[in-house]
Amino acid sequence: MKKFRHSSARPTAPAAPCPDVYQIVTDRIVAALEGGVIPWRKPWNAVYGLPRNYATGVAYSGINAFLLHFSGALPFFMTFKQALALGGHVRKGAKGHLVVYYNVSVRENEHTGKEEKLPFLKYYTVFSVEDIEGIAFDLPAVERHAHTPIEAAEAIVAGWQERPTIEHLHQRATYSPALDRVNMPALATFTTPEGYYATLFHELTHSTGHASRLDRPDLTAGEGKGSASYAREELTAEMGASFLCAAAGLDTAQTEENAVAYIQSWLERLKNDKKLVLQAASKAQRAAKLILGVVEEESQVPTPAPTPTPVRGLVPETDEVGRQYQAAELSWLAAA
Repeated sequence: MKKFRHSSARPTAPAAPCPDVYQIVTDRIVAALEGGVIPWRKPWNAVYGLPRNYATGVAYSGINAFLLHFSGALPFFMTFKQALALGGHVRKGAKGHLVVYYNVSVRENEHTGKEEKLPFLKYYTVFSVEDIEGIAFDLPAVERHAHTPIEAAEAIVAGWQERPTIEHLHQRATYSPALDRVNMPALATFTTPEGYYATLFHELTHSTGHASRLDRPDLTAGEGKGSASYAREELTAEMGASFLCAAAGLDTAQTEENAVAYIQSWLERLKNDKKLVLQAASKAQRAAKLILGVVEEESQVPTPAPTPTPVRGLVPETDEVGRQYQAAELSWLAAA
């Protein structure tokens, strides 16, 4: 008969599964679209502009601008550690917000022997300043512009020296890669000037994919409206237009209804490709920067925000602050 020895050691708890960040982001975007909201149509605050990190002053870009726009009345955020460093703390029970960025791993190709750079998605957690206590926040002064939004929109178009030809030959908004030409319906046929410029910005974003500019294969793939390349390019154009509308200060509320119906037709494609939204947002950011004349970095991989140093390295995990940090860092999962 075999004898069994009882171990006094406790069984090891299974490791928590790593969240699929691509899927979480996509699910949130899909849920917004199904509810009749286009998350990227107005990714800025009417007073303060794009969401920013309060401690660094840096604006969030790409998909983060869209995700954080719906995360509080004030578009300012901080990490758990940044709040501690300024003498504050995250309110108990507050839910954090997911911020994603790309990092790059470098490895040698076993066939060619050359180095390869492979981007991969990472994330960290930020909290709205509305959920941070113990800090007397000094919000930045609101920048006032002397120009009107329409003048600003026209200045964006005129300021892009490498823009394609813009014509008004017929009542369709199109971009032709072969001719490198945008055609727009007459301004007078739009119900609002904002609608005209939002549409023009959409077509101009398409034109950034031309071989002489950012050379986006999705633009010229020619795989049809039901294809993944078509969906990627249209999402890029929609998101790029939103960044440009934000830069001009345009209010696109009156163009929402038609756009909702247009984009909802892609919902199935979005559900089937969890990377589609993040990739389109990254391409849209590059397109907007090109049109606005913002110098792009050499790498095509989005520059990651500095990863916050884990608080667990500063305080013991058994400490109350350490336990709060552990709970706070994945608090956004409860809101997924």
